[in-house]
Amino acid sequence: MKEAEKRAVSIFKALSCPTRYKIIKLLSKRAVCTGEIGTLIGKSPTTVSKHLKILRDFDILYYITKDRNVLKQFEEERNHGNNRTC
Repeated sequence: MKEAEKRAVSIFKALSCPTRYKIIKLLSKRAVCTGEIGTLIGKSPTTVSKHLKILRDFDILYYITKDRNVLKQFEEERNHGNNRTC
């Protein structure tokens, strides 16, 4: 399987869960802190952290540190400068 096909399969696996889909949808607009993600999608910090780890393992998002905040950002936004602080 080609690398692009592997990446596509990873994205579809991640999107198969409604919670991860909501997280990806949110992060496609801007970088957000874990606590804010939970508030915006109505999930506990523990649940959000679990899903963020899965998304990070699939290389769909990455973490950036800004000031003392760790932000999560959708991979495609990495080079577009859509960062913000909490």
